[in-house]
Amino acid sequence: MSGRPTRPSRSEGADFEREQLLDNVSDDSDEDFVLNKKDGGKFSNNKLKEVKSQVEEVTNVMKENVHKLFARGDQLDELNERSENLRSASDEFHTASSRLRKTMWWKEMRTRLILGSLCGLVVLIMIVWLSVKYH
Repeated sequence: MSGRPTRPSRSEGADFEREQLLDNVSDDSDEDFVLNKKDGGKFSNNKLKEVKSQVEEVTNVMKENVHKLFARGDQLDELNERSENLRSASDEFHTASSRLRKTMWWKEMRTRLILGSLCGLVVLIMIVWLSVKYH
């Protein structure tokens, strides 16, 4: 082996990415150090609370956007599946309609041949009858 980590399958990668994006775990100690400084810091408690609330609001909006993105992906997968089903149904319809068209053409030709033969037979009988009668 080359020592590189194995690549997860597409579904495993997507599940892992979803977990990473949607988890609420934050181990960023630098952020906590800066945001939780006592009076010696640049931000007052009110400013700090305001920034935390804005960050939380942005995080919630981003989580909602990620949920919408995954829902859209699922809808696109469903739409793709439906279009594949429609394509296969249209192929089946095309095959059946071609078969039906050929069948109907042969039926029409058979009917024309039978009618033509009957007309020819009638004409032949009339010719023979007339030739016998007037001969």
